[in-house]
Amino acid sequence: MVELGISETEAKIYTALLQKREMSASEIYELTSVPRTKVYEITHKMALRGMCIEKLMNRKRKYQAVEPKRALSNLINQYENELQEKKELANAICNFFCPLYEKIREEKNLKELCGYVEIIKDINSIHERYLSLVKNTKKELIGFVKPPFATEYRIDKLIEQETVEYEILKTGIVVRMLYEYPEPNKVDITIKHIGKCVRAGEKARVVKKLPIKMYVFDQRYVLMALDNAESAVPLLTMLVIEHPGFARASRILFDHLWQQADDYQVLKSLRKKGSERTFFQKKVVR
Repeated sequence: MVELGISETEAKIYTALLQKREMSASEIYELTSVPRTKVYEITHKMALRGMCIEKLMNRKRKYQAVEPKRALSNLINQYENELQEKKELANAICNFFCPLYEKIREEKNLKELCGYVEIIKDINSIHERYLSLVKNTKKELIGFVKPPFATEYRIDKLIEQETVEYEILKTGIVVRMLYEYPEPNKVDITIKHIGKCVRAGEKARVVKKLPIKMYVFDQRYVLMALDNAESAVPLLTMLVIEHPGFARASRILFDHLWQQADDYQVLKSLRKKGSERTFFQKKVVR
C-alpha cells in the first residue's frame, strides 16, 4: 500500500478498520497504537481520499472502512486528477518558458536580455543584493529554500537576513517560504530556525525536494541560483531577473508546490540524535 502513495500510518489504520464494521478513535488507538489526536487527523485525510467513512453517532465519531476495490479506485481517480492538474500546469509553464528559451538562443536578442538579467557570483554581493530586495519588497516575498548557501560560518549574515525579513513582516507584507527537507544531522536546528521565522509571521512549509533555489519579490524580481555542475564543491551563482512575466510563472510553480507541501512540524519525525553541526553555519542566503 505504501508504494501506492498511502502512508504507513494510513495503511495501519485502514487495515484495522477492515477488522470491524465500525471503530472509534479510541478503538483504533488500542489496535494500532496511533495516538488519538493523530487518528482524527489521519482518518479525516483518509475520508477525503475515499478510503474510509466518518460518522457521528450519539455525539461520538465512528469510522468505517470503504470496500477495498472502491477505496483503491477512489485513490487512482485522485491520482489521475492530480496528474491532469500537473499536465495543465506544465503546459502553462511551457507556454511561458518556450518563447523565452527561443529568445535566449537568438544571438541578436542577447543584449536585450542582459538588460534585465544581473549575474552575481561574489558571496558578499549576493548577500547585499538579497537584503536590498527584501527591504524594497512592498507586498509579497516567496521563496524556495535549499542548498547551496552563500557562506559557511557566517551567522552574522544570517541574522542580518532574518532582521530585514522580520521588519517587513511587521508592516503586513506576506512572506511564504518552502523549505527542502534538511540532511539528518541538521533537522533539529532547521526546526528551530523555521519556528523562529514562523513566530515572527512567516508562513512556512516543507517538501522533500525543491527543483531550484529561488526567491520572488512582489511578482517582479526573481533571485535565482544556478547549479555549477562542473564543480565538485557546491558554488553559488545568483541571477537577479527583473521580468514580471517570469516572476508570475515562478509564482505559479511556487503555488503548485505549496499546495503539495507539509507543515514544517513534520520534520520532528525526522529527528536524529547527534545533530550538532549547525544549519546556521551554512544558511546565509536562504
